[in-house]
Amino acid sequence: MIEKVILECPFCHSKSIEAIHIPKEIKERKGTWGGRAGIRTIPEKYEVQSGCSKCGKSQKEIEKALKEGIGDTEKEKRILERLRQQGIIKDEITTKF
Repeated sequence: MIEKVILECPFCHSKSIEAIHIPKEIKERKGTWGGRAGIRTIPEKYEVQSGCSKCGKSQKEIEKALKEGIGDTEKEKRILERLRQQGIIKDEITTKF
């Protein structure tokens, strides 16, 4: 059953994002002419319908953040500094965690 829900903004953590929730679906596949029969599972998903009215982030920015996650840059800096102090890292690292 598809329903409209309110999600929490990944940036400002306020409940202000409208989305449509599509629940998980299980479909049975029939085998034809030697093809494989089985069960196919379609995972649940959220379709973002609006941007955040509190922090002003756009719909695309919110979709990307919900899909990929938001990195904690302060935590990354602390980890890199600790590795430098231990002598594990000598040069600058260009990849992210």
